[in-house]
Amino acid sequence: MGSLAERNGYDVGLHLLDRQVIGADDRLIGKVDDIELVIDDDGALVPTALLMGLPALLPRFGPRLGGALARAHRLVREAAADQDLPLVVDFDLVEDVSSDVRLSEPGHGLLHRMAHDRAADPRRCRVGDLLGIPVRCPDLPRRSKVLDLRMVGSPDGPGEHRVESLIVGPGRPGALFGYDRRSEPGPLAVAAVVHWLHRHARIVELGEGVEIDHEAGEVRIVAGTSLAPLRG
Repeated sequence: MGSLAERNGYDVGLHLLDRQVIGADDRLIGKVDDIELVIDDDGALVPTALLMGLPALLPRFGPRLGGALARAHRLVREAAADQDLPLVVDFDLVEDVSSDVRLSEPGHGLLHRMAHDRAADPRRCRVGDLLGIPVRCPDLPRRSKVLDLRMVGSPDGPGEHRVESLIVGPGRPGALFGYDRRSEPGPLAVAAVVHWLHRHARIVELGEGVEIDHEAGEVRIVAGTSLAPLRG
């Protein structure tokens, strides 16, 4: 897939979630179970950390199943009060994203437990909180949702990574399998089927006309906002 700098953006769910994280010393650190985002003053979404462990993974199963699994995990680990918080690796250490996520520093000592005040910060959210939430827009089919988040950034430019757009439409997150991108090779017949199934999916840039309502758990897009077709 090449490094971040060689691509014009990459999709968070497709290219980051569930990838192994490797330190500069080739030490396996863990797996990306979620990504923490901070809501900037201008409304932009800026990635700040890779999240690892069951407290990061379980909520991705949805509010019902994920909530039940998270409660069970807390009961099992009730002797350790901080075990309901994920482990964190600073996103600025991400150097390359390919078949795995490579960091710029050796792996030993990079993981730390998320602090309670950080977890309670209303400016912070997770990619898992956004994938699959409803999208309200008169120009999109009913039951549209967030399918993925498209990010831009350079591995040697700390702090420059940011989510610039959302992939929205009917279907479910992850179902595109990368076939919306020319850089993802695959059987032409499969690509044709995926393109047809997601023919109503669109890319919308974050900014004016796009509101992410974290409390309501939905995205609202004003009628007439530019909705670009997926690249085939």
